[in-house]
Amino acid sequence: MEAKQLRIIAIETVGVFGLVLFSAGLVCVSQMTMPEGSTAAAPQTLLQPGLFGIALGQGLIFAALVALTAPITGGYLNPAITLMQWVFNRLETPRAGWLIGAQFAGSVLAAVCLYFIFDLGLLRAAQFGAPHVNAQAYPTGGQSAQFTGALLELLLTFFLVSAIFGLADGDALRLGLVAGMVATVCALFGFPLTGAALNPARWLGPTLFEAYYTTRSAWADTLVYLAGPILGSLLGGFFVFKVYQPASDKK
Repeated sequence: MEAKQLRIIAIETVGVFGLVLFSAGLVCVSQMTMPEGSTAAAPQTLLQPGLFGIALGQGLIFAALVALTAPITGGYLNPAITLMQWVFNRLETPRAGWLIGAQFAGSVLAAVCLYFIFDLGLLRAAQFGAPHVNAQAYPTGGQSAQFTGALLELLLTFFLVSAIFGLADGDALRLGLVAGMVATVCALFGFPLTGAALNPARWLGPTLFEAYYTTRSAWADTLVYLAGPILGSLLGGFFVFKVYQPASDKK
């Protein structure tokens, strides 16, 4: 493997590592600072990030890391987006495969780091920061909740991908700013419902550890966090590349 390819893989791995570490870590911190006996719906304390803090933190770290990594790797820290680019012939097969592998590796490494940062009891209570379909939002459960959760993840990912690839100038700072803004809004809307993962890598690493260290069915929402982001990314790519047609692509 060429040195350039190794550099790209290393950068994408570190990028996803940071994204998952801070995104899942914020969920764990919110659980840790929740007053004893209270619920997520209770008034927040000064030390508790809450929904706004988690959404803002996820949006900021995503904005910074996308601006730093996307111009070099082109993976956008998301296997669903990488797969979409491969489908639309914007990434070669070997590079897409290595990027997806690096993204999942970064996710698992972040979960390992979380294991050593937080107490195991806290991690169990916070489900290792893994996203899940909220049973209170969808009390009927079953296939209906899974379908609704997948649909929400699809819609959120669609708008994220449309915003990212709808930019025509390719400026890294502008790209990061727009991506972070959309990711923040998606989290504010979707976090109480599905955790607003929008990214299979954001889901996989924490879920692996949750499945090993807890007795609950950590894999019950697998369809939501694989099918939702992947289909949403493909639809977003189709919309941008085939319908929206950025000015730089017009002939």
